[in-house]
Amino acid sequence: MADRESDDDLSPSGALRQPLRLALADSIADSIAEAIATNNLRPGERIIETSFSERLGVSRVPIREALKVLHAQGIVTGGSHRGYKVATFDARVTQQILEARLQVETLLLRDALANWAAGLEDPSALRGPIDDMRRAARVGDVRASLQADLNFHRVFRNAARNAIVGTLWDTIARHVLIVFNFERYRDKDLRAVVRQHEAFRDWMLGRIGKPTDEDEIRNALEDHMLMIERGRRRHVAH
Repeated sequence: MADRESDDDLSPSGALRQPLRLALADSIADSIAEAIATNNLRPGERIIETSFSERLGVSRVPIREALKVLHAQGIVTGGSHRGYKVATFDARVTQQILEARLQVETLLLRDALANWAAGLEDPSALRGPIDDMRRAARVGDVRASLQADLNFHRVFRNAARNAIVGTLWDTIARHVLIVFNFERYRDKDLRAVVRQHEAFRDWMLGRIGKPTDEDEIRNALEDHMLMIERGRRRHVAH
């Protein structure tokens, strides 16, 4: 009987507590990344565990776990007895994130277009995040607009059904949330953000079922990601 009880403790149903605790830490890590993305936490600012514990209504244990995750991802620095601070995303790091995102999303969008054409996934799922962006624009909610932007790209991340590349996308999603709220990458006019994503959605829908190579996909993604910066360059050039 004792052996049976031991086996039951190791069964999947008896091992749910740990994943739930880790899910909480993961959610807290998302909250901290959002605070950085919306400038509620600034580069170099110290992160106080007790403050976050009070604000989020959780113990310091999952806060500490979340900070360890963010530290491993390079989003916060420090650690141990020194405490944590928000990392500074300099031009070199920003460029690395941009390059990684561009390569990963090229592969994901390639596979998503194939799955949409085959009827395995529904491209109408792109509508929801754009509707969320539109609502965020009406009330001036930057945080909601940022999340909707990320969710827009998550649609074709999921539609790709590419577990390996999808995992890579998940790994840099917090970096993307932070970096692509920089002024040079994102329009301050949230209504313009909606229009930019509508245009990119229309491009994607127009390519379903048509021969589209990876270079064409990469160029379209790069145009979408760098629209603001390129517009400023053209303005300066004139």
